[in-house]
Amino acid sequence: MAATYVESRSRRVRRRTPRAVRRARTLAVLFALTVCAAVLLFPRLVHTQSHEPPTGVHHTVAYGDTLWDIAVAHAGNRDVREVVYQIRRLNGLSSAEIHPGQVLFIPTESGGR
Repeated sequence: MAATYVESRSRRVRRRTPRAVRRARTLAVLFALTVCAAVLLFPRLVHTQSHEPPTGVHHTVAYGDTLWDIAVAHAGNRDVREVVYQIRRLNGLSSAEIHPGQVLFIPTESGGR
């Protein structure tokens, strides 16, 4: 990369050649296009979830309750398996094991998706 120098009072100032300016501009445009392509091709990498909390109710687990029974009681028109999945996801459960006295957040029909 060739550069020209211009004397300015007591110090030398380095100026870019037109070729170096074009190269830098081309690289900047390519970088911007790469970022745009990544966002368009991989939208799941970009956080796009809304920040509004899901709507639902809190349920205290009673002796003999199962996650399936709780989901059936709150499923409405939804698939019970999907409700069980949402309950586990929203409450950070690694399995379907629940204990009496445990308080679970149960999504209502309009929330949790």
